This record gives sequence, C-alpha cells and structure tokens, in this order.
Amino acid sequence: MNGKVPGKLLLLAGILFSASAMASQSQVEDIASLINQRLSWMKDVAGYKAKNHLAIEDLTQEAKVLSSSVSEAEKLGLNGESVKPFIQAQMDAAKAIQYRYRADWLSVEEQGWQPAPLEQVRGKISALNTKILSEVKERLAAAPWVIDRPTFMATLDQANLSAADKARLIASLQQITLKK
Repeated sequence: MNGKVPGKLLLLAGILFSASAMASQSQVEDIASLINQRLSWMKDVAGYKAKNHLAIEDLTQEAKVLSSSVSEAEKLGLNGESVKPFIQAQMDAAKAIQYRYRADWLSVEEQGWQPAPLEQVRGKISALNTKILSEVKERLAAAPWVIDRPTFMATLDQANLSAADKARLIASLQQITLKK
C-alpha cells in the first residue's frame, strides 16, 4: 500500500503538470494567432498606401504606435521598456510584409480586390495590439514562460512573413516582463 501512494501522487502531479503545460501552450498559440491576425491586415495597409501613393515607412505613425503600446503595456502591468523590442519587431515585420506585397504587385497587379480604409484598419490593428499585450500579461502572471518554437512558427502563418521575421517576433516576445 505504501508503494502505491507515491505512485498515485506522482501520477496526479504528472496529470496536473500536463494540464498546466497544455493550457500554457494553448495560450501561446492564442498569442501567435493574435499576432497573425494583426499581420493579416498588412495587405490592406500596403494596398491603401499603394493606391494613395504613400510611403510604406511612416516614422511618425510608428512613434505613435510605440508610445501608445508602451503606455498600454504599463497599464496592463507589463514592463513598458521590455515591450518596446516586441512592438518594434511587429512593426518591422509589418513593413516587410507590405514591401513584399508591393514588390509582387510590380509584376502582377492584384485583381478584384480593394483595400479597407486605412483608419479602419489601424483601429483593428490597435485593438489586436491590446489583446496581444493582455494575453502576454495573463500568460506571464500564470507561470514562467517557455514558447514552443515549432508550434509558434506553425501558428504564425502569414503571407509574406519570413522565418527570420518570425524568429525575431519570438525572441522579442520572450523578453517581455511584468512590471515590478
């Protein structure tokens, strides 16, 4: 009987650990899915900018996004400085996607599609940014975080997003910390 109790406890501990690991992995997949959704709007941004002869890089807009994201992160309980590299990685990936779309459109024009208005898209991107930061905060508050790279890379499946873009997103995401 004594030999069975530790075995049962070990089994219970294993089940609890597995459930916890699956829940945290699910949350990481949710974060990757939200990042994916955010980046999915880049075709519209690129199309709008192309149609209106606007440059892809808009440093004034980037400064606004970075500032508001850091402020939002702080309100949520994240260390604002630790969020900056992640927000910058998202913006850089977004620009890369836009440049790749624009390059593709030089040889083959997009047919039967119109981009959504830029202000509408920016509102959706901003809402997704807040959701991403909220999910990151919840995940960090729950337990130490380890991102399963293959799962994250597979979940983050966006047109014109390179493996290098994904790797930078993962690396910068792992640097985010809670506010002390």
